[in-house]
Amino acid sequence: MSEKKDLIKEALKRRQGGGKSPSKSSETGGQSGLNFYSGDVSSLKVQPNTVLIISLVYLGIVVLLYIFSKLRSGGAETPTEGP
Repeated sequence: MSEKKDLIKEALKRRQGGGKSPSKSSETGGQSGLNFYSGDVSSLKVQPNTVLIISLVYLGIVVLLYIFSKLRSGGAETPTEGP
């Protein structure tokens, strides 16, 4: 019975941050948010804002091409000749 009490007390200590295991803030050096540049990876490192801007520019180009194609064709569908 006392073993269960000890386990409960230990679990409560861990939950409150008083346990022996290190907290997440000490593992990451007290930084909040995501760590985008972790590890030594030899790949292209792009910030999230750059990805957002590139995707919005791409979306704008697609919309402009759609509008130009409608203007070039006259804006209306060409009717097909029926029998």
